[in-house]
Amino acid sequence: MIQANYHTHTSRCGHAIGTDEEYVQAAIQAGFRKLGFSDHAAYNTPQPRERMDITQVDDYYQSIRSLQEQYKDQIDIYLGMEIEYYPTEWETITKYRKELDYVILGQHNLSIDKDSAYEITTPQQLHQYVDCIEEACKHYMCDYIAHPDVALWSYPQIDDSVRQAANRIADLSLYYDIPLEINCGSGVRTGLKTYKDGTRYAYPTHTFFEIFAQKQCPIIIGLDIHNPEYFLTDEYLNRALSVVEGLPLNIQTDYDLISAAKERKKRFW
Repeated sequence: MIQANYHTHTSRCGHAIGTDEEYVQAAIQAGFRKLGFSDHAAYNTPQPRERMDITQVDDYYQSIRSLQEQYKDQIDIYLGMEIEYYPTEWETITKYRKELDYVILGQHNLSIDKDSAYEITTPQQLHQYVDCIEEACKHYMCDYIAHPDVALWSYPQIDDSVRQAANRIADLSLYYDIPLEINCGSGVRTGLKTYKDGTRYAYPTHTFFEIFAQKQCPIIIGLDIHNPEYFLTDEYLNRALSVVEGLPLNIQTDYDLISAAKERKKRFW
């Protein structure tokens, strides 16, 4: 169904497996035309099971750039990162923004290494999560928003605060022309979870994407690959799409993320 994936990790993050070249070879085998590497961005404090170390960045750059050249006749490869909005890391993030082909936003914590988005349980925390996304958008720090509903991992039920968060994110997407991602990663790979109001995948969530469909936000599918073998199965893609089945989503199957990133950097960076 899709021939481009911009959400691909490497073993440097500490929770993915396989060599960089194995990811490329699997993507080619699966028929992908475009492959973006977006490993978890390194910051100035180490977290070996969550993100690459700052000492690994040069190797990451060199490896992906080398594979770009090696496989240029078979697949288009791009070098990116998955960042968070952390004001304390502004200088580092600015450097990445200028050097990389593109950057995606995956807000995993409310502040660096504290207040995990996977442990949000109150409307106030959910509001803070969207505040982080808003600040990233205001500063044109990213080219699309990964798993925008990751904050619902532990949130007890779909309530008005959830709908308010989805509406705010939708409005940010439209105002800044930043796509939102249907994520096919751990939210569906871990299976169904039980909440106060029923059973669902942690994300993607129907309520978020119902609002995104109503407002016709641009949508991108991101496989969130942590294992080369995931390129060779549609199981998790189909699980994610089952959540949004029937919604008139504005899915951007031919979206040129790299050209959009270049324009964004040229105008604002």
